[in-house]
Amino acid sequence: MKIINLGILAHVDAGKTTLTESLLYTSGAIAELGSVDEGTTRTDTMNLERQRGITIQTAVTSFQWEDVKVNIIDTPGHMDFLAEVYRSLSVLDGAVLLVSAKDGIQAQTRILFHALQIMKIPTIFFINKIDQEGIDLPMVYREMKAKLSSEIIVKQKVGQHIPHINVTDNDDMEQWDAVIMGNDELLEKYMSGKPFKMSELEQEENRRFQNGTLFPVYHGSAKNNLGTRQLIEVIASKFYSSTPEGQSELCGQVFKIEYSEKRRRFVYVRIYSGTLHLRDVIRISEKEKIKITEMCVPTNGELYPSDTACSGDIVILPNDVLQLNSILGNEMLLPQRKFIENPLPMLQTTIAVKKPEQREILLGALTEISDGDPLLKYYVDTTTHEIILSFLGNVQMEVICAILEEKYHVEAEIKEPTVIYMERPLRKAEYTIHIEVPPNPFWASVGLSIEPLPIGSGVQYESRVSLGYLNQSFQNAVMEGVLYGCEQGLYGWKVTDCKICFEYGLYYSPVSTPADFRLLSPIVLEQALKKAGTELLEPYLHFEIYAPQEYLSRAYHDAPRYCADIVSTQIKNDEVILKGEIPARCIQEYRNDLTCFTNGQGVCLTELKGYQPAIGKFICQPRRPNSRIDKVRHMFHKLA
Repeated sequence: MKIINLGILAHVDAGKTTLTESLLYTSGAIAELGSVDEGTTRTDTMNLERQRGITIQTAVTSFQWEDVKVNIIDTPGHMDFLAEVYRSLSVLDGAVLLVSAKDGIQAQTRILFHALQIMKIPTIFFINKIDQEGIDLPMVYREMKAKLSSEIIVKQKVGQHIPHINVTDNDDMEQWDAVIMGNDELLEKYMSGKPFKMSELEQEENRRFQNGTLFPVYHGSAKNNLGTRQLIEVIASKFYSSTPEGQSELCGQVFKIEYSEKRRRFVYVRIYSGTLHLRDVIRISEKEKIKITEMCVPTNGELYPSDTACSGDIVILPNDVLQLNSILGNEMLLPQRKFIENPLPMLQTTIAVKKPEQREILLGALTEISDGDPLLKYYVDTTTHEIILSFLGNVQMEVICAILEEKYHVEAEIKEPTVIYMERPLRKAEYTIHIEVPPNPFWASVGLSIEPLPIGSGVQYESRVSLGYLNQSFQNAVMEGVLYGCEQGLYGWKVTDCKICFEYGLYYSPVSTPADFRLLSPIVLEQALKKAGTELLEPYLHFEIYAPQEYLSRAYHDAPRYCADIVSTQIKNDEVILKGEIPARCIQEYRNDLTCFTNGQGVCLTELKGYQPAIGKFICQPRRPNSRIDKVRHMFHKLA
């Protein structure tokens, strides 16, 4: 049986949930249609999902059409950052991108299509709501060509005689223009007046569709099940599972982690090759194995227990060990699809409960949410007992608040977020603290050198002390202490982009322990940093702005107000494309301003560029206390 993992993507109110229900109903997977208005659909059950079109709770459902199984996978993504969208799309074999016949191409549509192109995912356009009055399909086609891609092929004709709408196959030769123009041999035949074989055109169409460079367009009204059957037939025939041929060896990857209402942990695994069986013992690392004791697969709109999960399918396992992106089996069999690694969280804030008795519930909820979201981290300040959240963007924070309220029934208060800075040494420096020289209370001598490296290098550590002189346990303790010290620089931010060398060490054999070296090393590092000085680095983003040409002047001249640097300007199809760089702390205001003055027509796509020297005044954050070394730190501080 062919198995297809499909994503349905759309802007708000384009009809994504309604189309999912229609596909399930038309295929016979469900006996009754759910209603978005009544809250009876299989997906989008939370208020924020319905209001913003953001998928919060991933739901994998499926249907079968003849000998093809289609898993419909909701594709969550924080739309204010592309890397998270890429991650959520990586499991798909194909996508259906909805366009509202009435609303046309929206900003969110363009963000989603951009991500689909980057990932080279075969994509079908489905123009929904064609039964509404006042729609102009030729105008929608023109808008699609101008704002999405000129490489579309309209596969159907629509007879618009409301209330009697009919959709038929498009047999006009003009529909093949995009196919012919993209192939030199076909274009030469066309120019010389030679006849085409339909099989030639269809073969070229299929090749380019599979490559993600040609996009068929279909039509319908999901609410009235119009065009749904034709769409199902196209999905079943055009999409193929991205599994390596002739491979029986197991390869699967975790793409989602979820907790049930009873706090049971489930992992969602996409099987790329081989077969997973109940009671299989799978090695997941050099030292660790897991045994499959229970498994479910999506079947006809429900999840059912199963003894096997075949290549191409989705399997849900109750498991407390597997992590997001964990691999089961042979990693080399994963498809080679472009995937942007997850960036570090760029923002942080504090979160608190409105009712003190809910604090433990909040901590448990954050543990579960962060388990499935690599872009969310939290810790509890040991002095103030505040809960500190690190995250990526404002939409992500909206999602977290909605989950807390609707799933965990916790009302939370969140302060205005700040950017996460980093520190980098300005110059080379050395510092040594000697044993039995006050105020050193530890039975250890440690000497460290530090020097700056190019931005983006990270922290490099090297020991220049011989193992014959200082044994491995002491050496390990020094490295652990240095890495701990890098967590907080002179201004309280993480230290990066430097090389730290262990230059000198001394111990007294009767009394010295690894703990002496572990506790002394961060103090030595801090003193070395004081001699070197540090600069603050802040996260920068690449941005691409798409806006109607009449807004060029405003968009360009507003950029300096937000510390944005525009590096290129392009005009295409009455649209301006601006590319540049901007500090992450400014992007939300710039994006909001763009949306406002373009009346929602402007689109801003962002990706993390990296860290650069911060502009403006230095921003400090309080140091996290450590009762075992803080007194000694202050004593050395007085000596400086």
